Amino acid sequence: MAANPTAARTAKPAVQDATDASELASDILGKTTSLFMAGPRPHAAEQLDLYDSIFARLTAQVGADKLAELSTALASVERAPYATARQLAVHGDVRVAAPMLAKAAVLTERDLAEIIKTGSQAHLVAIAVRKQVTEKLTDLLIARGFPAVRMALVQNLTARFSEDGYRSLFKSAERDEELAEKLGQRTDLPAKLSRAFVAAASDAARAKFIKSAPLAAKATLQATPTRSPGAALRATWDYSQIKTEVAALNRTGKLGDAAVNRYVATGDFPAVIASLALLADVAIEVIEALMDDHRIDDLLVACKGSRLSWATTSMVMRGRPGCAPVPAEDLEEYRKRFDKLSLSEAQWKTRHGMK
Repeated sequence: MAANPTAARTAKPAVQDATDASELASDILGKTTSLFMAGPRPHAAEQLDLYDSIFARLTAQVGADKLAELSTALASVERAPYATARQLAVHGDVRVAAPMLAKAAVLTERDLAEIIKTGSQAHLVAIAVRKQVTEKLTDLLIARGFPAVRMALVQNLTARFSEDGYRSLFKSAERDEELAEKLGQRTDLPAKLSRAFVAAASDAARAKFIKSAPLAAKATLQATPTRSPGAALRATWDYSQIKTEVAALNRTGKLGDAAVNRYVATGDFPAVIASLALLADVAIEVIEALMDDHRIDDLLVACKGSRLSWATTSMVMRGRPGCAPVPAEDLEEYRKRFDKLSLSEAQWKTRHGMK
């Protein structure tokens, strides 16, 4: 039978049907969004569930531009439909996700933590500018290692940081002048870490940090020495003979906590450093750099990664030549951190996170 030419002319291509459906969905989505935004505040739970169901059907049929408009609208609402907000927040297109990640109050700390673990740098920057970012979230954000995320966090004056978080930021800022400048402008910096940073940072980063610091802190920071007596002493040490000795102990299985304890007790810190370097599988220069006051936290990690006991670790920390005594209250805090730190985490940080 011959084809009907009239039917062929009037039939709509499948692509046209899809386009029409998308345009219809976009129109309905816009009207539904307007209805939601104009409705009572807050919406009842049943209403939110209903909107979630409607949005779920419509968002599957529209493009990223329309989803971004929806995300921007819902992000400003204190109680947005949760499932929809979550769906938009994890969207791969940052234009869609960013409004939700930056503002949506309906997203929980757990939601944001999950997104941080897998999100792109752009997604994480959106989270970093949220109001009142918690210590748990800032720790996770910093751990991802994105420079733009660190910068966004430092400039977010409502973000809160743990001591470990600040320690990581200071470490990054030692060679990053712009980050050092922005970090110096914060008023909640731990004084001890600020002084340690000034002692360790590059000349340019140190200058930027001090210049931007609050007036009350400038004098103290400017007076902080940049080279410790301990560093000057270590520059005279020769490790050639002791490296041979600790290597022999290691081959016979006798290099461990007891051997390091003996070295500390006799004040033989070149041997302590060489032993820790071998036990942690890093260069002597890495361990040597941890013996200053501003690196004592890293030294604790290296001791844990070398399988030392707390008793020996505390002896190492207290016995460092040319360094200030460790206050008893600080030592107790270090003990808690030591007990909390896992061996695998300490080994990874020592081998890959120190310089």
